[in-house]
Amino acid sequence: MTSLVSLDLSFNLFRGNLPSFVFSNLTSLETLLISDNQFDGTLSFATFANLSNLRYIDLSNNDLMVNTESPSWFPSFQLTYLNLENCHINNDQGRVVPSFISHQTGIAVVNLAHNALEGALPSWLLYNTTNGVLCLRGNSFRGGIPLSSGFATSRLKLLDISDNRLSGQLSSTIGNSFPELRFLNTSSNAFKGEIPSSYGNLTKLEVLDLSNNFLQGRIPINLRQNFTSLVLDISRNNLAGFIPDWFHAFPNLAIILLSRNQFHGTIPISLCQMQKLHVLDLSTNSLSGVIPSCFNNITSWKKESELLPPSLMRISFSFGNDRLKVPLTIKGNSRVYEGTPLSFMTGLDLSTNQLTGYIPSQLGELIALHSLNLSFNILTGHIPKSFSIMEKLESLDLSHNNLVGSIPPEIVQLYFISTFNVSFNNLSGSIPFENNFRTFDESSYRGNKGLCGLPLDTACTSPNKKPPQQDEEEERAGIAESDFFFFSCIAVSYVVGFWVVILPLVVSKNWRRKHYAVVDSCIYICCNKFPGFLTRIKDCC
Repeated sequence: MTSLVSLDLSFNLFRGNLPSFVFSNLTSLETLLISDNQFDGTLSFATFANLSNLRYIDLSNNDLMVNTESPSWFPSFQLTYLNLENCHINNDQGRVVPSFISHQTGIAVVNLAHNALEGALPSWLLYNTTNGVLCLRGNSFRGGIPLSSGFATSRLKLLDISDNRLSGQLSSTIGNSFPELRFLNTSSNAFKGEIPSSYGNLTKLEVLDLSNNFLQGRIPINLRQNFTSLVLDISRNNLAGFIPDWFHAFPNLAIILLSRNQFHGTIPISLCQMQKLHVLDLSTNSLSGVIPSCFNNITSWKKESELLPPSLMRISFSFGNDRLKVPLTIKGNSRVYEGTPLSFMTGLDLSTNQLTGYIPSQLGELIALHSLNLSFNILTGHIPKSFSIMEKLESLDLSHNNLVGSIPPEIVQLYFISTFNVSFNNLSGSIPFENNFRTFDESSYRGNKGLCGLPLDTACTSPNKKPPQQDEEEERAGIAESDFFFFSCIAVSYVVGFWVVILPLVVSKNWRRKHYAVVDSCIYICCNKFPGFLTRIKDCC
């Protein structure tokens, strides 16, 4: 099999050891893909030392123990793609980064995720080796992001160092050290301090995730100078101040995740100008004021549109395990969306703030919105009937507010809804119990003493309810007693009476003669029978 060029055994149920002699004679081998099987045992990378044509290696997601440091060896190959995710790398050799990678000069993708690697991040791995994608997530690296030696700059386009034990200040020279970065994920570490202003120099950045650290202070104002990112995630930190009003200056910004910080003030009206906004999460802050009614100006919430631009599609989907991932809270749980589902996902989460006022009826025009969470605020008023036309809505949470009135019966037209919660308000009346709303239990409605009907135990009984005929009679009586009806009758009577007298006089000559004769007779009678009365009238005149 010396002429074999490609060996792809991935995504099967193969198990057992991989004997080294299998590869020793595959001198023409360029591609070796055995990922997502059940191979076990120990595999020494020295097995591949003499395969000079080898370009693509993927051993990820097996039960292998991959050893790259012993015995001593030197690679004859120059790799383009290396995926060793979840391979228990060098467990008995100090869990160090494979040193042979330092001899690879043109490697485009390196994935060492989820291997419990320890120690500091090697400077050479970030600046001298990889020219495309480097994923180190889910390890135990400590320290900070190393500086480059001399004036070397990194050629990385995607860097993921999330879910490690990194700490200290974020690099203040990152904008100059990583000029080609399009995707940067430093989430779930222990970085502290402020976001350096040098992040504004990352002119090609499309995804920035700084979430779940201990960052403080404000979002630097100069971040807006060159920020062209598609995603901004700085949730789960200790950032404070007002939410910047310059997000609208970036036409491609589609996802803004600022939840679980200490932002205060009002929601900027300028957000309404962001026509490509797909997900806005401002939950669990100290925001106040009203919900902007102008959210209905956001085009991507009114009609379906695709999220990812072509450049990010090429990066994220060519390296599926590290593509763009966005959490959305549904049913109280944070569900992560990625890939194709994320491309069409939209959501608005303003929960757990101090927002007041009415729920704007204009939100009902956001027919492409999939998730809407307004829970744990101080909102008042009624649930807008216009919500019934939000045809794509899957999750609606209005719980823990001060809403009153009834649940609009039209809301059963939300045929895609899977989560609905209006608990702990002041709602009353019958619960709509049709279509998808049959699937919601009493937890969706608890804390509303006036609600009745299924799925609650409280029946909608009305002992004093009157028959329809009596209601109609009372309605007619009410109309008859109104001021409008009274004055209308007077006006009509006056008009009818006037024309009953005048019209015959105008039309008929005989009627006029008879009329004047009657008038003369009346005058004559009055003059004869009441002469004293007439004399006094003449004296007064």
